[in-house]
Amino acid sequence: MSVQATNTFHTKAGRGGELIATLRQVLPGTLTHDGCEEIRLWRDQDDEDRVVSVTRWATRDDYEAYLKWRDLKGDTAMFREMLTEDMEIHYYDEVCAGGPKAT
Repeated sequence: MSVQATNTFHTKAGRGGELIATLRQVLPGTLTHDGCEEIRLWRDQDDEDRVVSVTRWATRDDYEAYLKWRDLKGDTAMFREMLTEDMEIHYYDEVCAGGPKAT
């Protein structure tokens, strides 16, 4: 079963857009990384400097290997330069899903 991983970024004032642009540039590499199934970027409506990456991976180990790869490439340091605090990462198992009823 896939794992959902969220990564919350709290950017320095006015740098939310820059972070999103940078994340969009690296998305192709992420999407081809082993185990990556989906990526979505979310921007807080009440705080434009709070961005959340919501990703789905085949396994948690796949995501953790991806994070190590980004760190070795120097990307993690580039992201951290834009932030006010460390990235906040959480892992989730889906326990329930729903949607509108089909007519």
